[in-house]
Amino acid sequence: MQTHSILARAPTRIDFVGGWTDVQPFCEEEPGLVVNAAFGLYARVTAQVGEQTRDAEISFANAARKRFGLENVDLHIASDAPVGSGLGGSGAVGVALVGALSAYTRQTLSRGETAELAHRIELEDLGVLGGKQDQYAAAFGGFLALTFVGATVSVEQIPLSAERVAELQARSVVVYTGQSRLSGDIHAQVQQAYRERAPATLHALATIRRVAREFRAGLASGPLDALGELLNANWRAQKQLHAATTNAQVDELFRIALDAGALGGKALGAGGGGCLYFLAREGESARVQEALRVAGAVVLPMRFDLEGLRVESNAIA
Repeated sequence: MQTHSILARAPTRIDFVGGWTDVQPFCEEEPGLVVNAAFGLYARVTAQVGEQTRDAEISFANAARKRFGLENVDLHIASDAPVGSGLGGSGAVGVALVGALSAYTRQTLSRGETAELAHRIELEDLGVLGGKQDQYAAAFGGFLALTFVGATVSVEQIPLSAERVAELQARSVVVYTGQSRLSGDIHAQVQQAYRERAPATLHALATIRRVAREFRAGLASGPLDALGELLNANWRAQKQLHAATTNAQVDELFRIALDAGALGGKALGAGGGGCLYFLAREGESARVQEALRVAGAVVLPMRFDLEGLRVESNAIA
């Protein structure tokens, strides 16, 4: 007799600009806008008949299993992304879990529904504060402009030609600092500052929204060099939101990258360590990578994912 295993794969993401505006309460009064891209480091989930879960993500797996009313399902979770990388790894895990379990239970969920359920599991069941951009990038793949109005998300897939994707990929550099970071505390403190109407917080969020609009307009066409300064403007505003967004090591890596030929960059996710993204001048990405590698950063393979969540069913004896 044969049974089937379900294999689900979901990408992480690079949040170019607009992060924080996707998080409530920031998108309650004004629409938030995030421009991101799915990144070719993946979360992978295998679901099959069984009693045990063979991984370290037990709380996440148990929460997802409960959402689908399942008991006898064995879940195995693996992730390419370093822990605390700022690449939205937990969002990718959640999307892969929902994708695997919806296929296992023969439920049909849209990509948007998959992203929403993955976010609810993380927020409501696990108590992890954060926005929804990670889940949407993992579910849809490609290059996205995501508009957030309260709890509502509008998805715009930004059409880039194959030549444009190749050019952007060749000039993009992602490195891991070696320092994991947890974004929950940073999120809570920035939210508190917003509720208290701190002027620096309000100004930073307004800047991030403006930059996101300009970045969306320039991503599909126009000179890539212009995106470098927009990344820098977003990074400056991001640092205004919380002192822990950066540290001495991150600042030094930025100095090294810019000296070696980067036009601009930012910390991914909430910052405070994790991964950094840089856009290099044409022909300078190898030089930027080598300078950062010599400084102790880990250069990650640079590839964009255009597919998003992928689910397969395999027969097993």
